[in-house]
Amino acid sequence: MHENENMDLRTQIGQHFVCGFDGPTLEPSFIEAVKRYKIGNIILFARNIKSKTQLYALCQEIQDLVRSECGHDALITIDQEGGMVTRLSPDCTNVPSAMALSATGDEQLARQAGVITATELRALGVNVDFAPSLDVNSNPDNPVIGVRSFSDDPKQVTRFGLAMIEGLQEGGVMAVGKHFPGHGDTHLDSHVALPVVEGGEEQLAIHLEPFRKAISAGVQGIMSSHILFPALEPDPVPATLSRTIMTDLLRSEYGFKGLVFTDCMEMQAIADHFGTVEASLQALQAGVDVVCISHHVELACQAVELVEAALADGRLDADSLKQSTKRIFQAKTMLSELPPPPLSVVACENHRQSNAQLHQKSLTLVNDAPFSLGSKPLVLGPRPFRATNVSNDEDVLSFAPSLAALLGCDGITTSDNPKEQEIEQLSDVCSAYSAVVVGTYNGHLHPGQLALVNRLSQELPTLCVALRNPYDLAYVTNKVRSIAAYAYTESAIHALAQVVLGKAEATGVLPVALVEQGA
Repeated sequence: MHENENMDLRTQIGQHFVCGFDGPTLEPSFIEAVKRYKIGNIILFARNIKSKTQLYALCQEIQDLVRSECGHDALITIDQEGGMVTRLSPDCTNVPSAMALSATGDEQLARQAGVITATELRALGVNVDFAPSLDVNSNPDNPVIGVRSFSDDPKQVTRFGLAMIEGLQEGGVMAVGKHFPGHGDTHLDSHVALPVVEGGEEQLAIHLEPFRKAISAGVQGIMSSHILFPALEPDPVPATLSRTIMTDLLRSEYGFKGLVFTDCMEMQAIADHFGTVEASLQALQAGVDVVCISHHVELACQAVELVEAALADGRLDADSLKQSTKRIFQAKTMLSELPPPPLSVVACENHRQSNAQLHQKSLTLVNDAPFSLGSKPLVLGPRPFRATNVSNDEDVLSFAPSLAALLGCDGITTSDNPKEQEIEQLSDVCSAYSAVVVGTYNGHLHPGQLALVNRLSQELPTLCVALRNPYDLAYVTNKVRSIAAYAYTESAIHALAQVVLGKAEATGVLPVALVEQGA
C-alpha cells in the first residue's frame, strides 16, 4: 500500500465511503463515480447477486476498477448475518440466524457458522461482513432486530457473538459488530423512523456489554446505530453523529482501534432528520471512519464534495482524517495478505452437511402439547412478506406449499394478517383434515395469524411454527404444540419437515424469554 501522505485529497476522501449500485453488473454511472470521486469501497445486496460464478466475476471487476482508479484494494462489504438477513444466492451456503445459532446452546457452532460464511465470502471476493449483530434484544416488539440478535441475555449475546466473530475473522473476513451502542431496546425501525432509547446508565450497560467484550477480544469493525441515546449524548443527535459516543466512548473509553462504519445513511432516521449528504460529514466529524451510502451513489459524490469543502475551511480536522485513512489502509493491507480459497469451496458438500446440522440443532420445541399428523394433515401460513427494510427485496419461497410438498399433503397460503372472515373460512376447510401445521411470521406484530392458530386449535390437533421471531409463541394457547424455527428459509423448512415427520428431534433451547404465555 502507498502512504496516504502523497495521495491527492479526493482519493483520500473516497476511501471513507462505501456505496452500492443496482443490478448484477457495474453500472456506467457507478463506474463514473469511482473514476471521478474515487469511491473506494462497495456494498453488495441480493439485487447484485444472481449466482456464485456471477458474484465472483463481479467482485474481480470491482477490485480491478477500484485498484486502477484509487490505487488500493476495495473493501467489498455485505450483510451476510444468516437466517433472514442473507444476500448470497441459493448456490452458496446461508447459515442460520444469530438467535437460531444461540438456540443450539453450543457457541462452537456459531464459530463454525462464522468460518463457513467467511470461507465462502473470501472465495467469492468479499472481504467485510457486516455481522454479527451484538444487539441484546430486550424488547420483544423490536420490529427490526428480533432473530438477528443472539439473545435477550447480554452474557449469551457476548458468548455467541464472540464465537461468530472469531469464526469470521479466522476465515479471513473482517467481522463488524453492530449496531453500537445497541439497537435491541427499540420499538421503531431506524430504516423508517428515528428511535430513542431512554434507559439510564445501568440499563444501557446491558446493551454495551457485548460490544465492550468484543472490542477486548479483537473485533476488527464496529457499525454505528442511528438511534438517540439521551443518557450518553445530551444533544439530539443519533449515535452515528455523536462524537461523545463514536470517539469519547468507543475509541477513548473502550479502546477500539479498528474501523468504525456507519449504518446506511439513506435510512430515514438520518435522511429525514439530518440529510444524507450533510450527515455524512457529521459522521466523519464524530470520528467514524467509513460512511455507508448504499443505494444512490450520486449522494456519495455530493458528500465527497462537501468533505472537500469542510477540509478547506477547517470544519473537518485534516489530521484526524489522515489518521482515519491510515486505519483504512492498514485494514486493507491485512485483508489482502490472506490468499482466497478456491471457488469450489462455495456450497461444497462439507459446508452443506454442516449447515443442515446447524439448522436441525437450532429448532426448538417450545410447548410439547400432544400432536400427530394423522392420515390427512394440512399446512397453512403466510407468504414471506417484507417484515423490515433489512429483509431481501425478493423472496419466492412460500412456507405452506414448501412444507406440504415435503410432508406429502395439502398446503394453503394465508394472508399476512388474517381477518375474522378468512379465519372462519379456513376453520371450515380444516374440518376435512386430521391435523394442521400453521406457520407464523412476526405474528406478535400481525395478531390475525395468532387468532387463526388459536381458532383452529379448538377444532383439531395444531402445530404452530414461528418462522421468524419466537415471541409469536407466547400468544398461542397451551393446546398447541409449538416450535421456534427462527427463519423463513428453505433450509429451516427442510429441517422442520424432519421433525414433523418424526425423523429428528427439536433439541434447541429458547434464547429469549416469552413474556405473555397463552391461556
